[in-house]
Amino acid sequence: MIKKTNVPRILDTSALVHDPRSLYAYQDDIYICLTVLEELDNLKERRDKSVSADARFCIRMLEDLTSTVETEQLINGIELQGGNKLFIAVDTKLDINESLKHDLGSAADNRIINFAYYLKGKLKQEVKIVTRDINMRLKARSIGVEAEDVAIDNQISDIDLLYSGVQYFKGDFFDKLESDKDFTLSDNIYCFSKQLFNQDVQFNFYWYDDAGHIGLVSEVTDEYVYTRLLPAKLEKIWGISPKNPRQAIALQQLTDPYYDLNIILGPAGSGKTFLAVAAALHQVLETKKYKKIVVVRTRDFVDDDPGFLPGDLVEKSLPLLGGVTDALLSMHGGDNSEKQSIMTIQHIIEKANIEFTSFAYIRGRSLEDCFVIFEEAANATKAQVKAMLSRASKNCKIACVGNLAQIDDRFVTPQTSGLSIAVNVYKNYDHCSVLIFDEVERSSLAAFTEKYF
Repeated sequence: MIKKTNVPRILDTSALVHDPRSLYAYQDDIYICLTVLEELDNLKERRDKSVSADARFCIRMLEDLTSTVETEQLINGIELQGGNKLFIAVDTKLDINESLKHDLGSAADNRIINFAYYLKGKLKQEVKIVTRDINMRLKARSIGVEAEDVAIDNQISDIDLLYSGVQYFKGDFFDKLESDKDFTLSDNIYCFSKQLFNQDVQFNFYWYDDAGHIGLVSEVTDEYVYTRLLPAKLEKIWGISPKNPRQAIALQQLTDPYYDLNIILGPAGSGKTFLAVAAALHQVLETKKYKKIVVVRTRDFVDDDPGFLPGDLVEKSLPLLGGVTDALLSMHGGDNSEKQSIMTIQHIIEKANIEFTSFAYIRGRSLEDCFVIFEEAANATKAQVKAMLSRASKNCKIACVGNLAQIDDRFVTPQTSGLSIAVNVYKNYDHCSVLIFDEVERSSLAAFTEKYF
């Protein structure tokens, strides 16, 4: 919760829909305009079922707060958990500020900004609009009203400092030890000085070196780091061999039954989805750990909605999940003709019981005995990631994969992405692994593009 600053906040629709619980993120008084309630009501029927579900949640939350309150109390403010008050503001009858009368922007945005300007004059103190809309923030500031982005618990202030889950050592790690006295060995557990590692080192942290050593940290004390060495050569997973140490670590994490959540970030072409698909097929068809694979995607289209798509849910979803189908084609296409390759992929989909679905259809479900691949998770808000991870039931592993450099949602940034926040939160969950890739394996063109463009 944001500490009390005695600066009232006016919450915009985008702030509430992005994270409905932002209503409780402040200790200062909160104002919600009638215009926002109207916009929430309109969003209930949006085709994007994720947005409409968030809008309904906001409306129900506000209904719970106001249903037993008299009109006089609505005027004087409703007590919230932090000791602050919630006010429902009538913004629709106010005279529009001269600087906003002829503005070409959204009429709803202008009414909310106008109310903030009015409230600032009435209270004779600073007020702040909370919105995810950058243009709205700029417009508000242009007439003298402060505006800020939505406050999110666990938001990453510097994305370059995001917990990576892994550390690389140049050369042979064991050459850094002065003598055998610098470590002890018992049942393949090594004890090293904590000073050798960076500040991120913790339980479930991995490290590797140029000599091929890969270690998994099992315990960290004030002075020592206890590490279990992984086999020098890992077995192929679904016929796939890792191309670099981080891919080897990823395959180990994705197939380790100890983890029920794997978070993998990295540039395009680093192998995130490819490895997740291989691990999923291995555990459904070979080890029989899970009964099916569920592939979920957050955002359906990078830019505009192309309109009606014929067919059932699978046929509608397949064009949107090219990363997964491309991985299947790469693994099983071989030298076959295009028709034979498609038939092979269809056979794998049926045999592995692969279910493709949009995030819009995931709410309310309970996912059991399945390996879930959460595609494009960097585009998800905090509320959406919470909705996804709370679907996990008995014997369910979820792999969240995404690229923070390719976020398509205009209201999500690398700092506020639900995936970034999940890293910051779930790094403290014993059964979660976090890994950030740093190499592009797709092609030299993809690597150059990722680095310089």
